[in-house]
Amino acid sequence: MVNFDQQLALANVYAQALYGLADADGTVADVRSELDELDKLYHADPAFADFLSSAAIEADNRAASLDKIFRGQLSDKTLNTLQIMNKHGRSGLISALHRAFVLLEEKAKNLIECTARSACELTNAQKESVREVAAKVSGKQPLMTYEVDDTLLGGLVLEMAGWRYDNSLKRHLFDLKKRLFERGDHGLAVGAVSE
Repeated sequence: MVNFDQQLALANVYAQALYGLADADGTVADVRSELDELDKLYHADPAFADFLSSAAIEADNRAASLDKIFRGQLSDKTLNTLQIMNKHGRSGLISALHRAFVLLEEKAKNLIECTARSACELTNAQKESVREVAAKVSGKQPLMTYEVDDTLLGGLVLEMAGWRYDNSLKRHLFDLKKRLFERGDHGLAVGAVSE
């Protein structure tokens, strides 16, 4: 089974081509909206997801159905991308195509997705401070998502683009426990040598 990161890598080729076409004629926002709707449909309708992903459906039959369903509903750029993906056995990568396109759009606009998880709801002032830190660290304009995670006990975890800053109470307690065990092991080893 191919995981989502692998799907993303496969879909990125199609997303780059689609983004290039959309950027050239100023329709990035329109294509993004179409992909948003396709991704929603893919997740909301299991029959549609099965139709796109099934190896039992021949590519020519799927191509005819895609054309019948979406001609006039989607731009030619988006529909042609779906048809090319279908031709190469990749029509089930709608979510990955959507995600790859969004990432390309964000990169072009110097945006970065950031998630801040805290043990309790942050005040507006705290949210603004976290956003400023994210902007300073990334050098980009952060698109912030704030989540409450009561397993953290206290503090904050900030994640963006594969980077993670964990200043949660949970992590501090884990580090303290680890240091205590290391000191205990070191003390036992020293005691054993001195005897």
